[in-house]
Amino acid sequence: MMVSHSLKTLRQSWPPYAGAAVALAGGIALVTLATNMLGALGTVSDGLDQQTRSQIDDLGSLFGIMAGISLFLALFVVSSTFGFVVATRRRELGLLRLLGATPRQVRTLLLGEAVAVAAVGTVAGCLLGTAVTVPVLHVLHRAGVTPVLLTMPGQGAGWAIAASCGVGVALVGAWRAGARAGRTQPVEALRDAVLERRRPTVVQGLVALTAAAALIATAWFAPGMPLLFALLVGMFLPIVAVIGANAVGGLLYTELAAVAGAAMARRDPAAHLARDLARTSGRMTSAVAAPVVAIMAVAGSMVLAVGATADWSEGADRSALHSELVVEAAHPERIRDVPGVEVSDVRRTARVGFWDGPTEVEVVDVADAAATRSLQATRGSLADLHGRAVAVTASYVTDLGGRIGQTRRMRIGDRPVEVRLVAVVPDAPNLWADVIVPDDLPGIGKVARDTGTVFVRTDAGADVAVTARSIRDTGAQVSTAAAWVGTVSAEARATNTVVLWVMLGPAGVYAAIAAVNAVLIGMSQRRRQTATARLLGATPAQVRRTTLWETVFTGAGALLVGGAIAAFTGWLVRQAVVRDVPDAPLTVPWQALSGITAACLVVLLAAAVAGAYALRGGEAPD
Repeated sequence: MMVSHSLKTLRQSWPPYAGAAVALAGGIALVTLATNMLGALGTVSDGLDQQTRSQIDDLGSLFGIMAGISLFLALFVVSSTFGFVVATRRRELGLLRLLGATPRQVRTLLLGEAVAVAAVGTVAGCLLGTAVTVPVLHVLHRAGVTPVLLTMPGQGAGWAIAASCGVGVALVGAWRAGARAGRTQPVEALRDAVLERRRPTVVQGLVALTAAAALIATAWFAPGMPLLFALLVGMFLPIVAVIGANAVGGLLYTELAAVAGAAMARRDPAAHLARDLARTSGRMTSAVAAPVVAIMAVAGSMVLAVGATADWSEGADRSALHSELVVEAAHPERIRDVPGVEVSDVRRTARVGFWDGPTEVEVVDVADAAATRSLQATRGSLADLHGRAVAVTASYVTDLGGRIGQTRRMRIGDRPVEVRLVAVVPDAPNLWADVIVPDDLPGIGKVARDTGTVFVRTDAGADVAVTARSIRDTGAQVSTAAAWVGTVSAEARATNTVVLWVMLGPAGVYAAIAAVNAVLIGMSQRRRQTATARLLGATPAQVRRTTLWETVFTGAGALLVGGAIAAFTGWLVRQAVVRDVPDAPLTVPWQALSGITAACLVVLLAAAVAGAYALRGGEAPD
């Protein structure tokens, strides 16, 4: 019976749910797209070189993170929507309680509406995600993001995962609202007004304190935190901080909005009224601020973390690379015979079976790599890296484990070879792979291939410029070591920028939907307030200006909170970078951060326009 009533009430009051359904559909579309991408990646894993496989793996991670952020924001939209719905329907819910409905039946009513929203959003999202998969694959390939054209996989797994996510997000988002609806008292049917509670509940206070404790503990341990762990913490800590801030949003965001509007409130009566409304309307203020805080904190943290990683990689390359020249040659074996060349370290890789499956390994002449790339051991000894031996990077040990002296089986072609771990080396992603084998490992010469990159160290008395010209005469491309590191770093930063913009776009859309939805529902609650203001002499322009100022003050507080969270994450990762590479450069991605701020301002502008549009025509007194 209550399920049937849920469908009836949903048909009668569908506008508040439209934003939730749209946001949920978008999130599910991205989940479907991400699943399809991952399925497509699995069909082309064989026969690819290390760089191509690395690009494809990174792309899969990108789409997974993008879908996670979208679902995170969709959860905000759904939960805020249902919270507003409970507030606007308090008299209806009170009447149901007056007629004998139990708290459980009221909760069932809200959950039934959530399931209906989930069904609509999930089906629409799955269809949309499937429809855009093939065009997205072609666009990514033409833009050079994917080195090979991926094909559409089967849809069974993608739809199953997306449907589970859709129902889960909707039910989680509606759970808190349903609990609050179940506590509605019958007397609510007789009340004409209600004061919103700004003071956090005990549970909300505990959530906020837990988040604050996590931030304090992270700051305490930051100076000794390894880079990989700092990056992992940097991915999840902003979400924890956002959850903690939103738990006390009714108090935090309203007070910040009041502070932000203090100066303007003394100059404009509309701004004064807007400041008071932002301070007393905790639910609407929190609902508008929450998505802005989320996008600023999460996206800003990712931008700073990725930028810090690029700084670390550039610093590690510059400190390790001891060759004067880096050559890209079709015939790298000829470089050794060029006059003035003392060491010609040809970079070679091979695909073998090792430890966790097919692995791209670096094949090195240990003496040459030590001379040009400063290959050295932090544990064990490179003197033992010959014959049936292997070395791995520190991050590889962190991810998969391993200890010096441990023996593992490596499959080279069709031949299994027992190799012993003899050394752990520092990470330098652009100089060597995570697994390093000597060039005299039995059978490795048959599967090794040149990458075309040669690290050249010149003779002590040779003129580097003359040697470079001689190498160019062979048809090779020559760069100085500093220029090569700069080019590689610039390419990595450019790729990171594209990736982050791809992730930022959907997040901005969902944030805009959430803010607009909150303002529209909030305006529907203020019809009597607006009419009273008009009776007291306020013009339609003043009423609309009040709405605009309220959004501005709320947005200022939200940007402050989100920016503080992002800055903390950037500081955290930077501590780990300089601990690992003291001479790492400091590059602040101002362009990306400005883009995120602009996206947040667009979200707030959309909310302000929506509020003004809701008050169009003037609320003339009857």
